[in-house]
Amino acid sequence: MNAKCKVPMQSWIMAIFFALVLLPQTLWAAFGEDLEKPKPEFTREQDKITAKFIPRAKSTSVTIAFEVLGGKLKDVTPVDFATANRPGIDSKDFRSELYMLEITDVKPGAEVSVSMSSSFFSSSTEIWGFNEKLKDSWMKGDTENLPLADRVRQLVFQVKDGGAFDGDGAADGKIVLVCGPKDSFWGYAIGTLFIRFFGIFIVLGVLMAGMIFSGKFFQSLEARQLKTVAKPEPVMPAAAKPVEPEKEDEISPEIAAAISAALHAHFTAAQSSEPLDLSQSLLTGWTQHGRQQIMTDRFKTFNR
Repeated sequence: MNAKCKVPMQSWIMAIFFALVLLPQTLWAAFGEDLEKPKPEFTREQDKITAKFIPRAKSTSVTIAFEVLGGKLKDVTPVDFATANRPGIDSKDFRSELYMLEITDVKPGAEVSVSMSSSFFSSSTEIWGFNEKLKDSWMKGDTENLPLADRVRQLVFQVKDGGAFDGDGAADGKIVLVCGPKDSFWGYAIGTLFIRFFGIFIVLGVLMAGMIFSGKFFQSLEARQLKTVAKPEPVMPAAAKPVEPEKEDEISPEIAAAISAALHAHFTAAQSSEPLDLSQSLLTGWTQHGRQQIMTDRFKTFNR
């Protein structure tokens, strides 16, 4: 496997790993615990009451701010969803537990404007109310979803004193409202999973591009450093001095003539005046005696 194929393979391995890590979290949010833990904490600031809690499928806390226009918001308390559970209603579709709002100082039979603001809401979040005294206990409010600064969205809907959303059912200048923010859980879960899964590829792509650009930068920097380093000049060997041929001893003509004459006399004396004829030996007594002795020695040697 070459170097070009290693990075994509590593990216796929990391993507599959993160998907296997994040998918159980989403499934746990879908089939596990439905509502947030622990219970919301409420704080009041003049006519605004804020609930702080950790919703399901999140590890950080979020806030919901409650306000009322046309009356006075006396108190906000959490309502266990089990008390409002009805057929056809899925608790996973609600962003949090239900809340009971007590609104006073309302003109009998008048309408008040209830507002919920949070960065946890989306553009599709709605307000649904619950009234156990009605046959159809769950009702969808005519919600106005407004975007605010810092990714905060404001949900506004109207509630009439003694109307369907009023839990006490009487136009007595007091409204008891049980409601909660509702959003499609499967749309939220699938959207979250989609963002997390493909976000891994985006992050890996950014990291890969950063490594490529950083590698190019360091390569160019190293090339510049190599250019600035002075190359050592080659050392030329010293020129060899020409060797002068040795001068031979000069011989005078007189000595040369004497040497030539001596050599001629030497080789002339060594030569015989007549060539010897060795093809036939002389028949003398000495030669015959020698031959006889040679034959006697040969006979002793081979006669065994």
